[in-house]
Amino acid sequence: MKVICAGIQKTGTKSVAEALRILGYEVHDVFQQYFYEEELWKKLLSNRITKEDYVEAFKDVDAVTDFPASVVWEEILKAFPDSKVILTLRSSEDEWYSSVKKHYEVAYNLIKVGWNDTLYTILTYLAGPLNRDFTNFTILFMNNAFGTRFPWGIAPEPILRSRYRQHNMYVRSRCPPRQLLIYNVKDGWGPLCEFLGVSVPDAPFPMKNVASSFVKEVTSNRGENDSGFSARSHKELVLRVSLFVVSLIVLLLYLICYLI
Repeated sequence: MKVICAGIQKTGTKSVAEALRILGYEVHDVFQQYFYEEELWKKLLSNRITKEDYVEAFKDVDAVTDFPASVVWEEILKAFPDSKVILTLRSSEDEWYSSVKKHYEVAYNLIKVGWNDTLYTILTYLAGPLNRDFTNFTILFMNNAFGTRFPWGIAPEPILRSRYRQHNMYVRSRCPPRQLLIYNVKDGWGPLCEFLGVSVPDAPFPMKNVASSFVKEVTSNRGENDSGFSARSHKELVLRVSLFVVSLIVLLLYLICYLI
């Protein structure tokens, strides 16, 4: 482990993940952590985790970004004390809150039937086990990262703003200054490459997940660096929708024959 990205969600984490990949790092973002570090997070949730577990789980990983790693960045640093820590920030707290709000709006506009319990139950079945498991995983760790739980809606603005300030202040106060970069992705390659001690690549700095576009990409089977999540979930959805339609047709034919 060389780089631990401690920035909370919606602070440019997807952009930093892609930038580190361009620089040659093996990066585990949200989906990689979900697929490859599953046992680690189970131990964490059951309060059985040790420093050795972090060492074993991340021994072949160069960098981690976003949750769950950002929630336990300090524990990962204890396991890899020579790692560098990047705290990503937005230009202002208002900008961060607007981005979080936009993310929720995009996500919930894609599942409007979720507001109806019956329709949501059907949608959950059709989405398949992979989507259900990832949704539960997301809720667990995003709630921990934001410090609260508000299913089917954004947390109250004062709580979110407070959590953002608390997280950033804690990282600043607990991470050794020589190992910490406080970074805004708008600053581009310069500060990042200088901190990591690498040359600036001959490529534009990546800007990912602008206006929560990553949510749309994953749900429309166009996700990149998602460890095959969007493709697998799309297959599950197609299969289950097909079975659902066939079942309805069979039921309809049975009723017609019965009534006749």
